Amino acid sequence: MTDDTHEHRGPEPCNHAHSAEPATARARSSLSRRNFLTACGCVALPISAAGSAMLAAAGRAEAQVSDEVLRIGHLPAGCVSHLLLAKATGMFAEAGLNVELTQFNGPADNLQALVAGGIHAMHNPWTTTLAAYANGTDNLRIVGGSGISGVELVAREGSVKNVREFIEAAGTGLRVGTLRLDTLEVVGYGTMAQNGKSYEDYEMTFFPSMVGMGEALASGDIDVCTLVQPYAETVVRDANGIYLADSNDVWGPEAPDCVITSTTEMMDGKGELMTAYMTVLSEAARSFYNDFEAALDVLQPIYGAPREILAIALKRQSPDPVINAAGASGIRDGVRYLIELGYFETNIADEVLMLERQPGVVV
Repeated sequence: MTDDTHEHRGPEPCNHAHSAEPATARARSSLSRRNFLTACGCVALPISAAGSAMLAAAGRAEAQVSDEVLRIGHLPAGCVSHLLLAKATGMFAEAGLNVELTQFNGPADNLQALVAGGIHAMHNPWTTTLAAYANGTDNLRIVGGSGISGVELVAREGSVKNVREFIEAAGTGLRVGTLRLDTLEVVGYGTMAQNGKSYEDYEMTFFPSMVGMGEALASGDIDVCTLVQPYAETVVRDANGIYLADSNDVWGPEAPDCVITSTTEMMDGKGELMTAYMTVLSEAARSFYNDFEAALDVLQPIYGAPREILAIALKRQSPDPVINAAGASGIRDGVRYLIELGYFETNIADEVLMLERQPGVVV
């Protein structure tokens, strides 16, 4: 497993009242490559050294059962808890699969590896896939789910206490932070839009990374921001923050925040292998839900986070290995907010969703 877990530090954040760029003639995204790469934030929960050793041992066992390697990219995030659980407990080896995991520091690096052919599939925010597809990488497809409800709208202590107060604070100079063209932006803007508000009603700051945004909230430089678990729980604990809303509230309780993306070439040529992989993930998710404490025993040394923080974080962002019809509809709903922001002119979700290879579900 590649241990690329250093913390990324981007440039200082910039303040803008209006952020959406116009759409291109292709009726898709106009986001430049540079802006797209800086829009993807670091997730700040590296796999521990002990965890890397545990996963490497599992990889050696898998190599004994299959010469065909399935290369998977993922982020250091809560949305892959069932993936790490399956790897560490030998579930892939039991299924006759040899799965090589590579942890990337951010969604853009994960995506670049997939596009370049370094990996066969990735666990990443669905916004990353849609943005890349809209920018011309037409062979990308969302083929399954990964995590759910882990994107949070968080307030610092002493600012606002709930969504009602957040909306009532419109026009008062409340300082809000988020990332560009990311599931984090969808949660922040979506919460505003559902209540008739927009970026014009708040003092907006668009950050290059999630880590800097969490630090800004803790230091009082911003009042509200969007974060992803498990980092969100760390910030809430350290800053005595408050959860206001999450992705379930914005694009639906069955809609994923993180998905599995592959390519049309992979799905056409090795779709059965991807189905077998997603079947193991579904089994690992069932194990996670059936005995959470046992799953936590395995996952805590891998993530290396304090057990009390990880327990809350992984309950707030739990496995969602299969995208059902309601989940697909939720992604479509999320894209509507990105259309309002000017990233797309049309809803391209159905062009990217390719869910027929999921185990046991017809969408």
